[in-house]
Formats: sequence, C-alpha cells, structure tokens
Amino acid sequence: MELTVLSTVLVLFKAAFAGEDLDRKLGADVISTVLGGLLRTASPTDPVLLKVLELAEKLDVRDYKKAMAGGHRYLTEAHLGPTLRIDRLHLARTQFVDAASAAEAMEVPILVANAEYAVAKCDALLAAPVDAALALDRAAAALEGAIESIDTPGAAYRWLRLNEAKFAQDSSVTNWLTRAADRDLIRQRDLDAAGKTADDLQRDLRELTDLYSEVQTAALAGTDGARPVLWAQPPGGNVRAGLDAKAVATLGDDAPVRGFGLTLRVEQRRIGQALSGGRIVELALNLTVHDDRILHCTGAYLPAVGPPTEPAGSPLRLRGLTALLAPLTPPGSGTVAVPRGSHRRVLTVPLGDIEDTVKIRISRPSSGGRQASTGACLYIPLPR
Repeated sequence: MELTVLSTVLVLFKAAFAGEDLDRKLGADVISTVLGGLLRTASPTDPVLLKVLELAEKLDVRDYKKAMAGGHRYLTEAHLGPTLRIDRLHLARTQFVDAASAAEAMEVPILVANAEYAVAKCDALLAAPVDAALALDRAAAALEGAIESIDTPGAAYRWLRLNEAKFAQDSSVTNWLTRAADRDLIRQRDLDAAGKTADDLQRDLRELTDLYSEVQTAALAGTDGARPVLWAQPPGGNVRAGLDAKAVATLGDDAPVRGFGLTLRVEQRRIGQALSGGRIVELALNLTVHDDRILHCTGAYLPAVGPPTEPAGSPLRLRGLTALLAPLTPPGSGTVAVPRGSHRRVLTVPLGDIEDTVKIRISRPSSGGRQASTGACLYIPLPR
C-alpha cells in the first residue's frame, strides 16, 4: 500500500467534507495529480479490475468495462481547465454509477467497491460530502462482505488434511491400497489444486484489504481522522498455516481506526499490576458502533511488536480508569455485545508474562442468538 496515495486521499476528502474550495485547499498541482493518478479506480487498466477479469473470465463484463472507460475519459477531459471540470466530473460520475450497477448485476463485490469508490472521489471533487459518504459506505459494505466470505480457516484446514492424507498414502503400499479401495485416494493434482486455492485466497485478501484501506481512510477524513488507515493481513500470517483473522488494523498513538462496523480510538493506555496480582492493562476507549457488534478481547503476543516496557520500580497498581469510566466488558469476561451508538468505556484485559498486545476480534450478531465473524480484528500495542 502506497502511503502517499492514502495521504492524498485523506487531503482530498478532508477538503471536501469541510466544504473547502478544492482549488484553494489543494492547489492546482495536487488537483492534477488527483485527476490524473490518484483516481486509479477509474482506469480500465486498473490492476484490481485486471485481476478480477482473469479470475472470472466467463462473466460478461462488457457493460462494466465500457462504463469505467467512459468515466476515465471524462476525468481525463477534466484536466482541460476549471470551466470544464464540473461538467466532466458529473459525466464521469454518471458513468461510474453505471459501472457500479453492472458490477452489482454480476455479483462481484470487488468490482462494486471499485466503482463506488470512484463515485465517492467524484463526489469529493464536486464538494458533495453527503453523497461521497454514501458511496464510501457502499464500497466498504461490498469489501467487508467479500473479506468475510473468504473461508480462510476452512481452506487451511483442508490443505493440512490433504497433506496428512498424502503422508499416510505414501507410508506403505498396504495403506495406499486401503485408501484406494475406500475411494479416498489423494492424488498429487489434489494437493496442487489445494495449494493454488490457498495462493489465490492469499492474493484476494491482500487486494481486498489494500482497497479497503483507501476506502476507510476516505471515510475517516470526513470526521476527525488525520492519518491513513491501514488494514492488512496479520503479520506473518498465511492461508496454509491458518489465519486467525482475515484483516487486521493496528491502533497507533491516539489515531482512530474505522472498519467492520465500528470506529475506535484509544484515549489512554495503562499497564501494571491488578489488585489481585498479575499483569493487567486498562484502555480508555472512545468507541462508535455503526451496527451492533460483538467484541472478543484478549491479550496476545506478537513478535513483530516486541515486548512492552515495564514501569520503572515496582509495578503500578491499576484502579483509576474504571473509577472514571464504565467498564466495557463484564468482570471476568473478555466478550461483550456492544449496541449501535457512541461509548466511552474502559477495557480491562489480564496479561500473561510475554503478552504485548490487546487483540479485539469483531463479530456481528446473527439470527437465533448466534454470531458470525466479520473476519477482522484490531491490534492495540501496549504502552512502551
């Protein structure tokens, strides 16, 4: 993910949502960059589009390609000067809306998100923040559905079982014949196909989360978000080893992170010793839940983060934050259902000796009192 691209996205949408004159706020050079390079979703040669076309060759994508190409042409003509820009941006937006409709008819989520994000950027350039926010929400919903639907743990499980079967198959001729007689023979081509499936899922996750980062950066720009938002695969994770979460975002400093139904900012972090003994961390959270969510909060050890710095001298005994704010999770529980709305709460998490991160998995309630994983989690590094 190019941070320069995300930073320009941030500047563009902050100007639009603030109702600023884009020419004065961004300057002619940046406007030119936005129209020429940043709006990569408008290009018919966009790598996201090319990848989807490769994987879905049987789909009739002519309407989608035609509309995206038309939008790209009008954006190019917007370079001709301020007098033509508004007219060409409206024409481009109409084409991108047509592309989004074609993508919905094909039921290809990443194409829906690609087109809706292009619509949102046109709205930003037209200083129409309400319309831009709606388009960003549609793009995010499409990407979240695509990420959630990827059965990464299932793929990893099947791949491991195939390898186990292959090992058992080769262990003896008798075992091989028995498995063949049971019609459970695992051939090399089955292993190759499983490996290719895992590689495809890995690539899908990377491309989905790349685009998701841009969409969420733009969405936060309309509020108080002043930094790019990066969603990615878990550090060091891969499909064949199994992924505990399909998409993660790490909260640094006090910058908010948005995605998968909520916006979260960490206001304070305190690490020390619980009154009953043992390491503990208290986090004062400013949480906005856009749709009802279930949060699973635990301590975790991430080698990439490194061990936290312990307080000097004797461990700090924590008792203060819970006296100021209500607790997020019930005593003794790491799971809480959070209704839609704004919440300022304290998250208290017990820690092991080497745990250096608080991990929050995000689920959504489903019918019958059940829950479904969104495929996402948040990492909150402990104080250093």
